[in-house]
Amino acid sequence: MPKTDNAYLTSISFSQAQKLIAKVTQEALNSSPEVVNINNSLNRVLASNVKAKINVPAFDNSAMDGYAIRHSDLPDKQGWLQLQEPHFAGAGKLPTLAQNSAIPIMTGATIPEGADTVVIKENSQIKTDKVHLRDIGSKGNHIRKSGSDIKKDSDILNANHRLKAQDIGIISSVGCQNIAVFKKTKVVLFTGGDEIIQVGEDLTPGKIYDSVRPTLMGLLQSQNCEIIHVDSLKDDPEQIKHAFDKYAQANTVIICNGGVSAGDKDYVLQVMQEHGTIAFHKVNIKPGFPLLFGQYKQALFFGLPGNPVSSFNNFCQFVIPTLRRIEGENIKQTGFIRAKLTRNFDKTHYRREFVRATLSYDPTIGFEVTPTGNQSSGRLTSVTQANCFIAFNETHENYKAGDKVNVQRFVDLLYPHLI
Repeated sequence: MPKTDNAYLTSISFSQAQKLIAKVTQEALNSSPEVVNINNSLNRVLASNVKAKINVPAFDNSAMDGYAIRHSDLPDKQGWLQLQEPHFAGAGKLPTLAQNSAIPIMTGATIPEGADTVVIKENSQIKTDKVHLRDIGSKGNHIRKSGSDIKKDSDILNANHRLKAQDIGIISSVGCQNIAVFKKTKVVLFTGGDEIIQVGEDLTPGKIYDSVRPTLMGLLQSQNCEIIHVDSLKDDPEQIKHAFDKYAQANTVIICNGGVSAGDKDYVLQVMQEHGTIAFHKVNIKPGFPLLFGQYKQALFFGLPGNPVSSFNNFCQFVIPTLRRIEGENIKQTGFIRAKLTRNFDKTHYRREFVRATLSYDPTIGFEVTPTGNQSSGRLTSVTQANCFIAFNETHENYKAGDKVNVQRFVDLLYPHLI
């Protein structure tokens, strides 16, 4: 039965869209954790704090290759000492330092009983069974004390943090093998329209190859989500509704490309009006004005414009933060780089505009940014030639070469946890 009470906002601002998406996502969030081995945890989001099981270092050890001594044996900061057997990292038996002696020690080896200082190898001279040491420094030099980096039972990483390679290393260093992470976000991707065909099919008159699906698939794969279904939709409201019904699950995001504008065959919008809950339709940005966002039953729903550049921009600005937020990540706002325009740019409207551009750096000039030619929303080459967006605000303004503008790097939008 079609719904009759689906009132929603239209033509809202960029910041309004961001806030509304975050609010709806937070209300719909129902992530549950799972336990994974740390070797399978890259890019996963922690569901709880990680506590150190041991001190790091676990024992007092040498920070340098050199000689372990008793500082009081050399009151003049230099002199001859009797050599004992060398001590290596990983050796099981802990030696004891005799009076007026030195033990050759390697980096990472435990500090021998009775030793309190390590003198670096460069400050030594060996003669038969003795060593002359100079510039021995202060008592305790070149010794890494147990727990000086990490204390046992301290929190080393907090919940809602997306794991990087170095994070996994530190988790391993404190003796944790398995950790609790949030489950991956499930994503369903629909592309299509009667004119769209896939690569490998015969290109007949009136048909075009689907450039949006491979682009969105690549973007989704960069976000470490679980893509549970990919399919094409025909311009048929019954088929569209049946496809949406099948995948309308909690902690799932349905992404649909096309059919969300105001054309006679834009049936995705019709299905959402009749059977979904629309939060808003249309955002005052360029490219990407016809964006549709809401919920279809338990699933979050993004209806992206059909043009490939519009879809790319909407995905970067709105979909990526949502995928990360629904997986439990603590989202940090992506900042801007200030750069000089290399050519004039006329902005003739009052929408926020994301201009595809190339950012470069010269140590004598600083950051410079150059738009990638024709900014048509159907021109995918404007994106492939670019490495950033110039983010122009809602003012009507003509910009001159040399003006400072705000720049969003693609790498920062795609991988904000690495900033």
